[in-house]
Amino acid sequence: MKAKSSPNLKLLLLLVPIVVVAISGCTGTSDSGATFGTGIAILNWEPTFSSGLESGDSLQFRLRVQNQGEVTAVEVTPVITGIVPEDWGLPTSQFYGYGIGQSFDMMPPNRIQNTPGEIRQETYDARAPSLPFGVTQTFTPQIRVYYTYRTTASKLITLVNEQELKRLQDKGQTLSSKDTVSSAGPLKVTINAGKFLKSKDVGVSRAFPITVDIQNVGGGVVSTMNQPEMDYVVDIAFQTTSGRLTLSGCQNQNTQGGVTLWKGQSATVTCTATIGQVLATEEANIKVVLDYDYYVDASTAVTVTGTEEGYYIG
Repeated sequence: MKAKSSPNLKLLLLLVPIVVVAISGCTGTSDSGATFGTGIAILNWEPTFSSGLESGDSLQFRLRVQNQGEVTAVEVTPVITGIVPEDWGLPTSQFYGYGIGQSFDMMPPNRIQNTPGEIRQETYDARAPSLPFGVTQTFTPQIRVYYTYRTTASKLITLVNEQELKRLQDKGQTLSSKDTVSSAGPLKVTINAGKFLKSKDVGVSRAFPITVDIQNVGGGVVSTMNQPEMDYVVDIAFQTTSGRLTLSGCQNQNTQGGVTLWKGQSATVTCTATIGQVLATEEANIKVVLDYDYYVDASTAVTVTGTEEGYYIG
């Protein structure tokens, strides 16, 4: 049972500031159309209370997240960190030791229908932790949202034979380069292959280097729960649409076909592009697919004042 507070204590509590810190990486709600960002965005992470908290008082932590990327986010899993879950009456996980919610999938924005990405709201019932009488302490509960994602990128490459290239130059024409098209998500891909790839007229294949640059733009971390060996590791696959263009000998990949981001931020993969004989000009599409696990963080703050007894028995 919680002891009654004295009038002087009540006056003291009225003077104690209630601290709620804005979450890091917070973005506005996208509810007016298909707006694309960098994957799962934490819109809100905050406690609910209207006055100073005493040990044993009930409260809720409220979470609101949105998929602002371009593909479905799979197994979205919020994990509470920064506090001891047992002290707050929160559920714990036998694997991670954190307060943990249920996993769910989230749909992305839809360009055709012009609808925003799915928003999910979660609440977590909690109880202010036990503190000795007269002690006021500020806690910083954090939320870490894990999810599985895919990023795709493609680039149209012009294949041209030597004779056709000479004809174009004689007419004062040039071949332009097309930019990489990358899906919205926490990782961004750029494919670098020059303006064109030139083939031999005599049917002999030629080889050229092509580089794939990967950048972490989501403000979070490539990581898998309970698998630290997979930190910064991204699965990568290559496809081409033309039988006259093949990719091989890709460097910086591990034995499983993945690539590790340097300090979790970037990586470059260099491949050999081989082309056969082309009649005149031909456009071939190079496609890169990344599969990975990712998380983003946010934090808030709660101030609690201890009761006379200094403990709470649930």
